[in-house]
Amino acid sequence: MKLIIPTDTSEITLGQLQGLADIEEADIDTLERQKRSISLLTGVDRETLDRFRLSDLEMVYDKLLSLSKKDNRLIKFVTLEGVKYGFHPNLSEITTGEFADLDTYCKELNKNLHKVMAVLYRPVVKEKYGKYDIEKYNGTGKRAELFKDKLPANVVNGAMVFFWTLGKDYLSSILQSSLEGKAPINNKGLARNGVGIQS
Repeated sequence: MKLIIPTDTSEITLGQLQGLADIEEADIDTLERQKRSISLLTGVDRETLDRFRLSDLEMVYDKLLSLSKKDNRLIKFVTLEGVKYGFHPNLSEITTGEFADLDTYCKELNKNLHKVMAVLYRPVVKEKYGKYDIEKYNGTGKRAELFKDKLPANVVNGAMVFFWTLGKDYLSSILQSSLEGKAPINNKGLARNGVGIQS
């Protein structure tokens, strides 16, 4: 039997990515984790995997682990079943409905990742000179299920890395601003009270 191993996260779906996270959280031994992961990503049944040499199984699993180390750039557009979806073009103008749903879905991120992506990626309704508008938000509906089955994992990873970087930069800016805004310490009062005097 020929085993086809994904070589890039674009070859696995959001649903498979969610399945991998569930496997990682499961209280199982390493061999079982390897078998479940390989079966999920290659479609090879467990009975066949049980006939693999252990060294081959570990080699396949190691190749699958390297998928997460590939390019994780934000992908603005993706086309699924003939529809072009675009990443939210202006997050500073997010609506209260979008925010409320994202806030709710992010409480159980892995379980709701397809819904998060359905908030962030919506059909492109207008595109001109490199700018674009997406469909107004009206819930995630069937789009979330389509994304679970068809959205490539590299699109999901890119969006997650984008938000992680955005959050990291935001925290860094807050820290820098708070440090720059601090009043200088007046050492005269400290010395008068005996602080900082060497004996």
